[in-house]
Amino acid sequence: MTAFTYRGGALCADTVRLDAIAAQVGTPFYVYSDAKLRDNYRAFAAPFADLEPLICYAVKANVNIAVIAALASCGAGADVTSAGEMERALRAGVPVSKIIFSGVGKTSDEIAQALKAGIYQINVESIPELRVISTVATALGLRAAIALRVNPNVAARTYYKIATGETGLKFGIDAAQLDEAMELTRSLPAMDLKGFQVHVGSHLLTMKIPRSLCQAC
Repeated sequence: MTAFTYRGGALCADTVRLDAIAAQVGTPFYVYSDAKLRDNYRAFAAPFADLEPLICYAVKANVNIAVIAALASCGAGADVTSAGEMERALRAGVPVSKIIFSGVGKTSDEIAQALKAGIYQINVESIPELRVISTVATALGLRAAIALRVNPNVAARTYYKIATGETGLKFGIDAAQLDEAMELTRSLPAMDLKGFQVHVGSHLLTMKIPRSLCQAC
């Protein structure tokens, strides 16, 4: 569908005239199409339906509760990077069992809040963070469902500030440290390893994959 169209000479979002919104709230303002959000989600999710995956919306992209709620009503979970984002996801109707806590710099209080809420999992960014999560979970008498974010040393061929998969960056556990991280995970109390996460970057500028990138994979 086309979310923004002219009707009777007035630009509309879905069927709502934007000039009427401007008269009510002033300008500038942001408008999102509920119908288009839902259509886009369904188009993305449909090819994976047989796998029954958990598809999570990255709340940091837009924390508008109405946006989160629209996607949640379609079945989406939420990928959050702070306790505040987690609270917004819960307020928007995302089931706690569909929330993943990602990102660097999680505080002990945020980890405790996530564990007490019973979220799906915490994505661990570093070996020191493994120790912090174990300490917090042990103190609470809870087990922490975790995934290890692994940095595979793969260049995404994108803008350097949003490339996240090369060795030496702040994101994830370097592949060379994975054995150490696995051993530590097995030895620490209150840890429940669910899997691994990998993210190499965003906003790819071409569909052509360089030969060097193919070899790295």
